[in-house]
Amino acid sequence: MTIDISLRELPFLVIGAGATALPAWTEVPPAAVLPLAVLIAVQIRVRRRA
Repeated sequence: MTIDISLRELPFLVIGAGATALPAWTEVPPAAVLPLAVLIAVQIRVRRRA
């Protein structure tokens, strides 16, 4: 099994940065927003080899 993690292109990084700034603008706890921001900002590929 191979797991590749890489950053996405610029527009997705901007969206991820906006998601991490969300707790500063609202009352959402940072622990709830950070996993979502990471999933938006990175590209994860899981490959299974036979």
